[in-house]
Amino acid sequence: MQSPSHPNRSLRLAQVISEVFGPAPLLTFALVQAGITTGVRGLWTALLGALLIAVLPYAALILLARTGRVSGRFVADRRQRGPILACVLASVVLGVSLLVWLGAGAQLLAVGIASIIGLLVVTAVNLVWKLSIHSAIAAFVGVLQFSCFPAPIATMLLLVPAAVGWARVRERAHTPLQVLAGYVSGVAVFLCYLPILAALAG
Repeated sequence: MQSPSHPNRSLRLAQVISEVFGPAPLLTFALVQAGITTGVRGLWTALLGALLIAVLPYAALILLARTGRVSGRFVADRRQRGPILACVLASVVLGVSLLVWLGAGAQLLAVGIASIIGLLVVTAVNLVWKLSIHSAIAAFVGVLQFSCFPAPIATMLLLVPAAVGWARVRERAHTPLQVLAGYVSGVAVFLCYLPILAALAG
């Protein structure tokens, strides 16, 4: 049996990276990371919030993709992204409302609010252009690590958004410019997150 060609191996690696470090897993990670700062109760609050903010929207996309209603679970067709992102936004708003009702800590709530801002940004852009949501969320979560870990460790963790960007280009899901725009959007959302966190913590 012949071994897979190098292009096939790199494509498969790109697909794995897109799945493992996709929007839902990374958002769930960021929420849990923020939640555990206030202990076990914060962890459970984060998990409940993540259910509406990340898990259920992704599960719905998988269902829609399998029934052929959208062009894949990452919605490659930009024309389909507007309505889908609007529904995701509604779910995220409900998730953040749940965090408020449960009395979530400042850091967890700030991540939730930043998720709403991020979705508003990518939804607006995707109405006219196919910005990479993968790279936007990867950049936000990557830069967020600088508030959680020492700079050398956080810098190493930036390999994740770099790998995500490479994967999206390798899969031909996005152009390098669309990935770069995603990075810029993610960093911009993080810059919004900082004053939100300061206001909530104060």
